[in-house]
Amino acid sequence: MLIMLALNAMAQDINEFYFEANTARKLAKAGKIDSAISTYENAFKKVDYVFITYLERVKRLAELNNDNARVKKYTLQIKKQWEGTSPKLRAIIDSLIIVDQYVRTGKSSRKMKYYVNCKLYNHNCNVQSKRYKESKKWFDESERKDSLNMAFLLNLFEQYGFIGEELVGVNGFLSVRAILLHYDRDTTNAVLEPILEKAREEGKIVPWYMVESLDRHLGGKYNIQKYWLWPYVDKEKLQFTEADIPQIMKLREDIGIYDLWVKQEIDKFNIYTIFYGKQWRLINYRKN
Repeated sequence: MLIMLALNAMAQDINEFYFEANTARKLAKAGKIDSAISTYENAFKKVDYVFITYLERVKRLAELNNDNARVKKYTLQIKKQWEGTSPKLRAIIDSLIIVDQYVRTGKSSRKMKYYVNCKLYNHNCNVQSKRYKESKKWFDESERKDSLNMAFLLNLFEQYGFIGEELVGVNGFLSVRAILLHYDRDTTNAVLEPILEKAREEGKIVPWYMVESLDRHLGGKYNIQKYWLWPYVDKEKLQFTEADIPQIMKLREDIGIYDLWVKQEIDKFNIYTIFYGKQWRLINYRKN
Protein backbone atom coordinates (compact mmCIF):
# COMPACT_ATOMS: atom_id res chain seq x y z
CA MET A 1 0.00 0.00 0.00
CA LEU A 2 2.78 2.41 0.93
CA ILE A 3 4.62 1.58 -2.32
CA MET A 4 1.49 2.35 -4.36
CA LEU A 5 1.02 5.67 -2.56
CA ALA A 6 4.65 6.59 -3.23
CA LEU A 7 4.28 5.75 -6.93
CA ASN A 8 1.09 7.80 -7.15
CA ALA A 9 2.81 10.75 -5.48
CA MET A 10 5.71 10.52 -7.93
CA ALA A 11 3.33 10.31 -10.88
CA GLN A 12 1.53 13.39 -9.59
CA ASP A 13 4.81 15.32 -9.38
CA ILE A 14 5.64 14.24 -12.93
CA ASN A 15 2.26 15.45 -14.17
CA GLU A 16 2.72 18.75 -12.36
CA PHE A 17 6.12 19.11 -13.98
CA TYR A 18 4.65 18.78 -17.48
CA PHE A 19 1.76 21.12 -16.64
CA GLU A 20 4.14 23.82 -15.42
CA ALA A 21 6.54 23.25 -18.32
CA ASN A 22 3.63 23.78 -20.72
CA THR A 23 2.66 26.95 -18.87
CA ALA A 24 6.26 28.15 -19.23
CA ARG A 25 6.19 27.35 -22.96
CA LYS A 26 3.10 29.55 -23.40
CA LEU A 27 4.65 32.36 -21.37
CA ALA A 28 7.75 32.24 -23.57
CA LYS A 29 5.60 32.31 -26.70
CA ALA A 30 3.85 35.41 -25.31
CA GLY A 31 7.22 37.10 -24.84
CA LYS A 32 7.15 36.92 -21.04
CA ILE A 33 10.72 35.66 -20.78
CA ASP A 34 11.38 36.24 -17.06
CA SER A 35 8.12 34.54 -16.06
CA ALA A 36 8.81 31.66 -18.43
CA ILE A 37 12.27 31.08 -16.94
CA SER A 38 11.02 31.15 -13.35
CA THR A 39 8.14 28.81 -14.23
CA TYR A 40 10.48 26.34 -15.92
CA GLU A 41 12.85 26.43 -12.96
CA ASN A 42 10.00 25.89 -10.52
CA ALA A 43 8.93 22.88 -12.60
CA PHE A 44 12.48 21.48 -12.47
CA LYS A 45 12.23 21.24 -8.68
CA LYS A 46 9.45 18.66 -9.01
CA VAL A 47 11.54 15.98 -10.71
CA ASP A 48 14.78 14.17 -10.01
CA TYR A 49 16.05 14.42 -13.59
CA VAL A 50 15.39 17.25 -16.05
CA PHE A 51 15.55 16.22 -19.70
CA ILE A 52 18.03 18.12 -21.82
CA THR A 53 15.31 19.42 -24.13
CA TYR A 54 13.93 21.47 -21.21
CA LEU A 55 17.37 22.65 -20.11
CA GLU A 56 17.97 23.88 -23.66
CA ARG A 57 14.71 25.83 -23.60
CA VAL A 58 15.78 27.76 -20.51
CA LYS A 59 19.24 28.29 -21.94
CA ARG A 60 17.73 29.84 -25.11
CA LEU A 61 15.49 32.10 -23.02
CA ALA A 62 18.49 33.16 -20.91
CA GLU A 63 20.36 34.04 -24.11
CA LEU A 64 17.46 36.28 -25.13
CA ASN A 65 17.76 38.00 -21.75
CA ASN A 66 21.56 38.31 -22.01
CA ASP A 67 21.66 36.40 -18.72
CA ASN A 68 25.20 35.09 -19.02
CA ALA A 69 25.24 33.43 -15.61
CA ARG A 70 22.21 31.31 -16.47
CA VAL A 71 23.54 30.54 -19.94
CA LYS A 72 26.77 29.24 -18.38
CA LYS A 73 24.89 27.26 -15.74
CA TYR A 74 22.68 25.45 -18.25
CA THR A 75 25.47 24.97 -20.78
CA LEU A 76 27.48 23.12 -18.13
CA GLN A 77 24.45 21.10 -17.02
CA ILE A 78 23.69 20.04 -20.59
CA LYS A 79 27.31 19.05 -21.16
CA LYS A 80 27.31 17.03 -17.93
CA GLN A 81 24.17 15.11 -18.88
CA TRP A 82 24.83 14.67 -22.61
CA GLU A 83 26.71 11.34 -22.45
CA GLY A 84 24.66 9.83 -19.61
CA THR A 85 25.92 8.19 -16.43
CA SER A 86 26.60 4.64 -17.67
CA PRO A 87 29.29 4.18 -20.35
CA LYS A 88 28.77 0.40 -20.04
CA LEU A 89 25.09 0.57 -20.97
CA ARG A 90 25.77 3.12 -23.68
CA ALA A 91 28.25 0.73 -25.31
CA ILE A 92 25.69 -2.08 -25.22
CA ILE A 93 23.01 0.14 -26.76
CA ASP A 94 25.48 1.24 -29.44
CA SER A 95 25.95 -2.41 -30.42
CA LEU A 96 22.18 -3.02 -30.57
CA ILE A 97 21.55 -0.05 -32.84
CA ILE A 98 24.09 -1.40 -35.33
CA VAL A 99 21.88 -4.48 -35.75
CA ASP A 100 18.76 -2.32 -35.89
CA GLN A 101 20.14 -0.13 -38.66
CA TYR A 102 21.80 -2.93 -40.62
CA VAL A 103 18.42 -4.22 -41.80
CA ARG A 104 17.36 -0.70 -42.77
CA THR A 105 20.31 0.29 -44.93
CA GLY A 106 22.04 -0.96 -48.06
CA LYS A 107 20.87 -4.21 -49.64
CA SER A 108 18.32 -5.06 -46.92
CA SER A 109 16.62 -1.69 -47.28
CA ARG A 110 16.44 -1.99 -51.07
CA LYS A 111 15.07 -5.52 -50.94
CA MET A 112 12.34 -4.63 -48.42
CA LYS A 113 11.24 -1.42 -50.12
CA TYR A 114 8.74 -2.99 -52.53
CA TYR A 115 6.90 -4.90 -49.79
CA VAL A 116 6.81 -1.86 -47.50
CA ASN A 117 5.41 0.26 -50.35
CA CYS A 118 2.72 -2.34 -50.96
CA LYS A 119 1.88 -2.50 -47.27
CA LEU A 120 1.65 1.24 -46.71
CA TYR A 121 0.49 2.72 -50.00
CA ASN A 122 -0.25 0.42 -52.91
CA HIS A 123 -2.68 -2.16 -51.51
CA ASN A 124 -3.28 -3.65 -54.95
CA CYS A 125 0.12 -5.35 -55.28
CA ASN A 126 0.12 -8.92 -56.58
CA VAL A 127 0.92 -10.87 -53.42
CA GLN A 128 1.62 -14.00 -55.48
CA SER A 129 4.35 -12.38 -57.55
CA LYS A 130 7.98 -13.42 -57.14
CA ARG A 131 8.98 -9.81 -56.45
CA TYR A 132 6.44 -9.46 -53.64
CA LYS A 133 7.37 -12.76 -51.99
CA GLU A 134 11.10 -12.03 -52.17
CA SER A 135 10.65 -8.55 -50.73
CA LYS A 136 8.42 -9.88 -47.95
CA LYS A 137 11.05 -12.48 -47.05
CA TRP A 138 13.57 -9.70 -46.43
CA PHE A 139 10.99 -7.75 -44.42
CA ASP A 140 10.16 -10.78 -42.27
CA GLU A 141 13.86 -11.28 -41.57
CA SER A 142 14.17 -7.67 -40.44
CA GLU A 143 11.21 -8.16 -38.08
CA ARG A 144 12.85 -11.30 -36.67
CA LYS A 145 16.03 -9.36 -35.94
CA ASP A 146 14.00 -6.53 -34.41
CA SER A 147 12.33 -9.02 -32.07
CA LEU A 148 15.70 -10.46 -31.00
CA ASN A 149 17.01 -6.94 -30.42
CA MET A 150 13.93 -6.12 -28.38
CA ALA A 151 14.26 -9.28 -26.30
CA PHE A 152 17.82 -8.25 -25.43
CA LEU A 153 16.67 -4.72 -24.55
CA LEU A 154 13.84 -6.05 -22.35
CA ASN A 155 16.38 -8.16 -20.50
CA LEU A 156 18.45 -5.03 -19.88
CA PHE A 157 15.32 -3.27 -18.56
CA GLU A 158 14.85 -6.12 -16.07
CA GLN A 159 18.41 -5.71 -14.84
CA TYR A 160 18.76 -1.91 -14.82
CA GLY A 161 15.24 -0.50 -15.06
CA PHE A 162 14.20 1.56 -18.06
CA ILE A 163 17.21 2.83 -19.97
CA GLY A 164 16.59 6.47 -20.74
CA GLU A 165 18.50 9.65 -21.39
CA GLU A 166 19.81 9.86 -17.82
CA LEU A 167 21.70 6.56 -18.17
CA VAL A 168 22.85 6.58 -21.80
CA GLY A 169 22.68 10.21 -22.82
CA VAL A 170 20.96 11.90 -25.75
CA ASN A 171 22.36 9.78 -28.57
CA GLY A 172 22.09 6.57 -26.58
CA PHE A 173 18.43 7.22 -25.92
CA LEU A 174 17.83 7.99 -29.61
CA SER A 175 19.02 4.43 -30.22
CA VAL A 176 16.72 3.04 -27.51
CA ARG A 177 13.81 4.92 -29.12
CA ALA A 178 14.60 3.43 -32.51
CA ILE A 179 14.63 -0.12 -31.12
CA LEU A 180 11.34 0.48 -29.30
CA LEU A 181 9.73 1.92 -32.44
CA HIS A 182 10.79 -1.04 -34.55
CA TYR A 183 9.17 -3.62 -32.24
CA ASP A 184 6.14 -3.77 -34.53
CA ARG A 185 5.01 -7.24 -33.45
CA ASP A 186 3.62 -5.83 -30.19
CA THR A 187 0.34 -4.86 -31.87
CA THR A 188 -1.67 -4.83 -28.61
CA ASN A 189 1.07 -3.00 -26.67
CA ALA A 190 0.81 -5.75 -24.06
CA VAL A 191 4.61 -5.84 -23.72
CA LEU A 192 5.64 -2.21 -24.00
CA GLU A 193 2.77 -0.18 -22.52
CA PRO A 194 3.30 -1.26 -18.87
CA ILE A 195 7.06 -0.71 -19.21
CA LEU A 196 6.74 2.71 -20.84
CA GLU A 197 3.99 3.92 -18.51
CA LYS A 198 6.11 2.98 -15.48
CA ALA A 199 9.08 4.77 -17.05
CA ARG A 200 6.95 7.89 -17.60
CA GLU A 201 5.74 7.86 -14.00
CA GLU A 202 9.34 7.54 -12.82
CA GLY A 203 10.45 10.47 -14.99
CA LYS A 204 12.64 8.33 -17.26
CA ILE A 205 10.87 9.07 -20.55
CA VAL A 206 8.91 12.07 -21.81
CA PRO A 207 5.26 11.36 -22.70
CA TRP A 208 5.73 12.10 -26.39
CA TYR A 209 8.38 9.40 -26.75
CA MET A 210 6.23 6.96 -24.80
CA VAL A 211 3.20 7.30 -27.02
CA GLU A 212 5.04 7.36 -30.35
CA SER A 213 5.87 3.67 -29.93
CA LEU A 214 2.43 2.76 -28.58
CA ASP A 215 0.55 4.52 -31.38
CA ARG A 216 2.86 3.15 -34.06
CA HIS A 217 2.32 -0.46 -32.96
CA LEU A 218 -1.37 -0.51 -32.03
CA GLY A 219 -3.39 -2.76 -34.30
CA GLY A 220 -0.52 -3.14 -36.73
CA LYS A 221 -1.85 -0.28 -38.85
CA TYR A 222 -1.46 3.42 -38.27
CA ASN A 223 -5.12 4.40 -38.70
CA ILE A 224 -5.85 2.82 -35.29
CA GLN A 225 -4.18 4.72 -32.46
CA LYS A 226 -4.83 5.65 -28.83
CA TYR A 227 -3.22 9.08 -28.51
CA TRP A 228 -3.08 9.84 -32.26
CA LEU A 229 0.50 11.07 -32.29
CA TRP A 230 2.13 8.75 -34.82
CA PRO A 231 2.36 10.39 -38.29
CA TYR A 232 -0.15 9.04 -40.78
CA VAL A 233 -0.84 9.57 -44.48
CA ASP A 234 -2.91 6.95 -46.32
CA LYS A 235 -6.16 6.43 -48.18
CA GLU A 236 -8.08 5.05 -45.19
CA LYS A 237 -9.80 7.62 -43.02
CA LEU A 238 -8.59 7.64 -39.43
CA GLN A 239 -10.80 5.97 -36.86
CA PHE A 240 -11.82 9.01 -34.85
CA THR A 241 -14.39 11.77 -35.33
CA GLU A 242 -14.78 15.35 -34.12
CA ALA A 243 -16.80 14.00 -31.20
CA ASP A 244 -13.82 11.90 -30.07
CA ILE A 245 -11.36 14.80 -29.88
CA PRO A 246 -12.18 15.91 -26.28
CA GLN A 247 -11.51 12.37 -25.06
CA ILE A 248 -8.25 12.22 -27.03
CA MET A 249 -7.20 15.53 -25.45
CA LYS A 250 -8.09 14.16 -22.00
CA LEU A 251 -5.97 11.04 -22.58
CA ARG A 252 -3.06 13.24 -23.59
CA GLU A 253 -3.40 15.54 -20.60
CA ASP A 254 -3.52 12.55 -18.24
CA ILE A 255 0.06 11.68 -19.26
CA GLY A 256 1.40 15.26 -19.48
CA ILE A 257 0.76 16.35 -23.09
CA TYR A 258 -1.12 19.66 -23.01
CA ASP A 259 -2.66 22.01 -25.58
CA LEU A 260 -1.90 19.78 -28.55
CA TRP A 261 -4.94 19.50 -30.80
CA VAL A 262 -5.60 16.88 -33.45
CA LYS A 263 -7.52 16.69 -36.70
CA GLN A 264 -7.55 14.79 -39.95
CA GLU A 265 -7.99 16.15 -43.44
CA ILE A 266 -7.50 15.18 -47.05
CA ASP A 267 -3.92 15.79 -48.13
CA LYS A 268 -4.22 17.52 -51.51
CA PHE A 269 -0.50 17.92 -52.08
CA ASN A 270 0.78 14.40 -51.39
CA ILE A 271 2.55 12.81 -54.36
CA TYR A 272 0.95 9.44 -53.55
CA THR A 273 -2.45 10.98 -54.39
CA ILE A 274 -1.40 10.94 -58.03
CA PHE A 275 -0.78 7.19 -57.99
CA TYR A 276 -3.10 5.81 -55.32
CA GLY A 277 -5.97 8.28 -54.98
CA LYS A 278 -7.21 10.41 -52.10
CA GLN A 279 -4.95 10.43 -49.02
CA TRP A 280 -5.86 11.33 -45.44
CA ARG A 281 -3.35 13.05 -43.16
CA LEU A 282 -3.20 13.14 -39.36
CA ILE A 283 -2.38 16.65 -38.13
CA ASN A 284 -1.35 17.68 -34.61
CA TYR A 285 -1.20 21.40 -33.92
CA ARG A 286 -1.19 24.03 -31.21
CA LYS A 287 -3.67 26.88 -30.83
CA ASN A 288 -1.50 28.67 -28.26
